[in-house]
Amino acid sequence: MTASDGLTDAAPPVDTQGAVTSPCVSVCRMEAATGLCAGCWRTLDEIAAWSRMSEPAKRAVWAKLPARGRVEGSGQ
Repeated sequence: MTASDGLTDAAPPVDTQGAVTSPCVSVCRMEAATGLCAGCWRTLDEIAAWSRMSEPAKRAVWAKLPARGRVEGSGQ
Protein backbone atom coordinates (compact mmCIF):
# COMPACT_ATOMS: atom_id res chain seq x y z
CA MET A 1 0.00 0.00 0.00
CA THR A 2 1.40 3.35 -0.99
CA ALA A 3 0.37 6.96 -0.77
CA SER A 4 0.03 7.01 -4.55
CA ASP A 5 -2.77 4.45 -4.56
CA GLY A 6 -5.00 6.69 -2.44
CA LEU A 7 -5.53 4.06 0.26
CA THR A 8 -3.55 5.04 3.31
CA ASP A 9 -4.01 5.14 7.06
CA ALA A 10 -4.75 8.88 6.88
CA ALA A 11 -8.20 10.45 7.08
CA PRO A 12 -10.38 9.68 4.06
CA PRO A 13 -10.27 12.21 1.24
CA VAL A 14 -13.10 14.71 0.97
CA ASP A 15 -14.41 16.76 -1.94
CA THR A 16 -14.65 20.55 -2.05
CA GLN A 17 -17.87 20.44 -0.02
CA GLY A 18 -16.41 18.22 2.70
CA ALA A 19 -18.15 15.01 1.61
CA VAL A 20 -16.15 11.78 1.89
CA THR A 21 -15.11 10.64 -1.58
CA SER A 22 -15.35 7.13 -2.94
CA PRO A 23 -12.25 4.92 -2.67
CA CYS A 24 -12.90 3.63 -6.20
CA VAL A 25 -9.75 3.59 -8.34
CA SER A 26 -11.48 2.26 -11.50
CA VAL A 27 -10.07 -1.24 -11.10
CA CYS A 28 -13.42 -2.95 -10.71
CA ARG A 29 -12.81 -6.67 -10.33
CA MET A 30 -14.23 -8.75 -7.50
CA GLU A 31 -11.88 -11.34 -6.03
CA ALA A 32 -13.78 -14.59 -5.54
CA ALA A 33 -11.58 -15.74 -2.67
CA THR A 34 -12.17 -12.65 -0.54
CA GLY A 35 -15.35 -11.04 -1.85
CA LEU A 36 -13.45 -7.75 -2.11
CA CYS A 37 -12.87 -5.49 -5.09
CA ALA A 38 -9.25 -5.79 -6.25
CA GLY A 39 -9.08 -2.03 -6.77
CA CYS A 40 -10.68 -0.44 -3.71
CA TRP A 41 -10.98 -3.41 -1.32
CA ARG A 42 -14.67 -2.82 -0.66
CA THR A 43 -17.34 -5.51 -0.56
CA LEU A 44 -20.12 -5.57 -3.14
CA ASP A 45 -22.56 -4.44 -0.45
CA GLU A 46 -20.35 -1.47 0.42
CA ILE A 47 -19.97 -0.52 -3.24
CA ALA A 48 -23.71 -0.79 -3.91
CA ALA A 49 -24.66 1.22 -0.80
CA TRP A 50 -22.00 3.93 -1.09
CA SER A 51 -24.22 6.66 -2.54
CA ARG A 52 -26.80 6.12 0.22
CA MET A 53 -24.34 5.86 3.13
CA SER A 54 -24.04 8.53 5.76
CA GLU A 55 -20.72 10.35 6.08
CA PRO A 56 -19.85 8.43 9.28
CA ALA A 57 -20.60 5.13 7.50
CA LYS A 58 -18.34 6.11 4.60
CA ARG A 59 -15.57 7.00 7.05
CA ALA A 60 -16.02 3.60 8.70
CA VAL A 61 -15.57 1.86 5.34
CA TRP A 62 -12.45 3.91 4.62
CA ALA A 63 -11.07 2.94 8.05
CA LYS A 64 -11.28 -0.76 7.13
CA LEU A 65 -9.47 -0.47 3.79
CA PRO A 66 -5.81 -0.30 4.89
CA ALA A 67 -6.09 -3.53 6.87
CA ARG A 68 -7.89 -5.25 4.00
CA GLY A 69 -5.15 -4.21 1.60
CA ARG A 70 -2.39 -5.43 3.88
CA VAL A 71 -4.16 -8.76 4.35
CA GLU A 72 -4.67 -9.14 0.61
CA GLY A 73 -1.21 -7.92 -0.30
CA SER A 74 -2.60 -6.94 -3.69
CA GLY A 75 -0.57 -3.75 -3.93
CA GLN A 76 -3.59 -1.89 -5.27
